[in-house]
Amino acid sequence: MTHKIKWKYLSIIFGFILVSVVVQTINANIKHQKHLESQVQSLGVDAHLYFQDLIEGLTDKYLMLSLHYAYEPHMTPLMQTRNHAGLLSYVQADYDRLRSMESNLHTMHFIAPDNHTILRLHQLDQYGDDLTEIRPIVRDVNREKIAMHGFEVGKNGITYRITTPLINQKQEHLGVLEFGVRPNYFVEKMVDRFNVESMILVESTSLGKLQTTYGFEGLNGFSIIQQTPLFKELASLVNLKRQSQLLNYQGRTYLVLTSLDQPNHKGEVVSKVVIATDITDIQNENQHSLLAESILNLLVLLFLWMVIYIIFSRYTFALENSYDTIQALHLKSHQLRTQANTDELTGLYNRRFFNESLQKMLDYGQTGTLLFFDIDHFKQLNDAHGHQVGDEVLVEFAHMLTGFFRQDDLIVRWGGEEFAVFINNMPEAEAYQKAERFRQFVETSSNNHQPYVFTISGGVAAINSTRRLDDAFKLADARLYQAKETGRNQIIGSFNQTTRPADKEV
Repeated sequence: MTHKIKWKYLSIIFGFILVSVVVQTINANIKHQKHLESQVQSLGVDAHLYFQDLIEGLTDKYLMLSLHYAYEPHMTPLMQTRNHAGLLSYVQADYDRLRSMESNLHTMHFIAPDNHTILRLHQLDQYGDDLTEIRPIVRDVNREKIAMHGFEVGKNGITYRITTPLINQKQEHLGVLEFGVRPNYFVEKMVDRFNVESMILVESTSLGKLQTTYGFEGLNGFSIIQQTPLFKELASLVNLKRQSQLLNYQGRTYLVLTSLDQPNHKGEVVSKVVIATDITDIQNENQHSLLAESILNLLVLLFLWMVIYIIFSRYTFALENSYDTIQALHLKSHQLRTQANTDELTGLYNRRFFNESLQKMLDYGQTGTLLFFDIDHFKQLNDAHGHQVGDEVLVEFAHMLTGFFRQDDLIVRWGGEEFAVFINNMPEAEAYQKAERFRQFVETSSNNHQPYVFTISGGVAAINSTRRLDDAFKLADARLYQAKETGRNQIIGSFNQTTRPADKEV
């Protein structure tokens, strides 16, 4: 009788384990499918963000260069007299140097206020022509006297144009300086970063005579002006109305992304970069992982069947207590680790964890830029509305930081109302521009959405092999202090000077 009861319970346990194996296998299949979808989605997001970063970086670079020319004393008489030869002599070496650094830089173009060409560095014998009717971005920049950028078709094809009004220190409008970069720049960067196949499309109606001259193949209202060998086979299968799709070709699976739009200066899409990446290995890896996990689950559960039966018959009560104890200790250990590394109020990393992580990154030879931020007039806000409101502002500012900066940037509550960010592998000039955009974002968000208006000040310092970590902390803190001393609501880096009147209350 005892033997029958034993095998009865053993059979029941085996039945439960069998059901568990089936359920576990189904759950594992769902989990791996979601994981694959997440990987594909993440690849698409990464590609889109990197593409936008390329556009912003290129724009910032040539905008700063154009401002440099605008303030050069020699530039004013050359532009005002439309001195083609003198202007060529003055900027030829700069253009050659810029071309040597970036081969896709095609256009460096000086234009008079009435939209007539003064100098094309890429076509020296063509000048004096009126661009009013054929180059909208030039016409609009001369009229509005503000910098604009976007993709636009010219006489020889489409380029990404950074078009800037030249306004000297006397506020005289000298004309326009335009830089044009071929779309190949973006394609080459994407290929280097993600190892993708690519296709460049231009809206057919914007090509004008170029479409007739070159006879480009069409695709959904666009003309294919460049494509890699894979797209010669896949182009007809691409659906531009879908931001992403999976295509199978010769036993391989490709993720095709069509959302890398190239707008003109008015925000109208005139060109697209379509990329495709082989995700066959990702799919196979997920399938193999699923099979291995299912087999492992089966083996583990069969082993547990025997162990559980023995323990069930002898030590059921002790097993339950031990399991509960282990789970509680594990949870407590996780909570202690989390509390040790994070700030309780904001959920950001604390200063100790930030210092340790940053030192490890520097020990591996990584460099970057350190940003210090401080909420302006935080004490007055606390005194006027109470500490609870102050805490709400700190939490909201922490959300702004995590929403604005990249996931791999180190973000920390340094202490009180002071916060720090380390941006890995980003030079100080670029990090300064990003910190300034964040300051503007905080100011705008605070005015538009928050019940308590606040602004921030910041200091920027590069960290490299020649600057110790403590020195970078001191330098960033000193620049933060300078920003607050000279008016607040500003970012101080190594090359900018404060111009706002000093705030009387420090």
